[in-house]
Amino acid sequence: MTRTVAIMQPTYLPYLGYFDLIQRADVFVLLDDCQFERKSWQQRNRILGRDGEAMLSIILRKQPVETDIKDIEINDDLPWRRDHLREIKKAYAKAAFFEEGFGWMEAQLARPEPLLADLTCGMIEDAARKLSFGAELVRARTLACGGKRSDHSVEILRKLNADLYLSPLGSRAYIEADGIIAKANIPVKYRSYDPIPYPQTCAGFTPYMGFLDAVMNLGWNGLAEHMKLIAQQSHAP
Repeated sequence: MTRTVAIMQPTYLPYLGYFDLIQRADVFVLLDDCQFERKSWQQRNRILGRDGEAMLSIILRKQPVETDIKDIEINDDLPWRRDHLREIKKAYAKAAFFEEGFGWMEAQLARPEPLLADLTCGMIEDAARKLSFGAELVRARTLACGGKRSDHSVEILRKLNADLYLSPLGSRAYIEADGIIAKANIPVKYRSYDPIPYPQTCAGFTPYMGFLDAVMNLGWNGLAEHMKLIAQQSHAP
């Protein structure tokens, strides 16, 4: 049986394409031992309300540029958690499953995690459980693999006895130009994500929102069914 491994950096409220990779993998690695990228999806994401899109950003303490994601500290001297809940309530108060989604978000932000990765990885892990995904989720820091960039990915794939590396289509050009994974003789399968519309709080459909948007509008059970549709319709090039 093929052992499929996907590797992605932990992000805040990932979009549904991120969860599509989780549902397709046997092992999903939360790559928290690489350098943090300022002003990236690692600390922020979008929600959608009646007034349009809004960006939610986790406030962080200033740290050296080379700091790994796993060591990035949250700045709770500022009330960003309260502010996020206020903006979420403003955006989704009339959504079909507001109580379900807001209750989950309240519980997640109530966890007094001082580190960004512990907060975001925990949210992703809990969401994957609620969606009944079968993948094993592993935090890269626990694997203690060496190397940088593609060499690091190869070490992770080898440690997990991967037969297939599952990667988003957007990484194809880099992976093929780099050539390191190919030299390691690890097959790569690329996945595209094709958004499927679902009801939202405003007219039309705006894709690529943080997954909380789908929870608010579909509920956890509805989102689980929606992910099954994505699994059937998304395709490899």
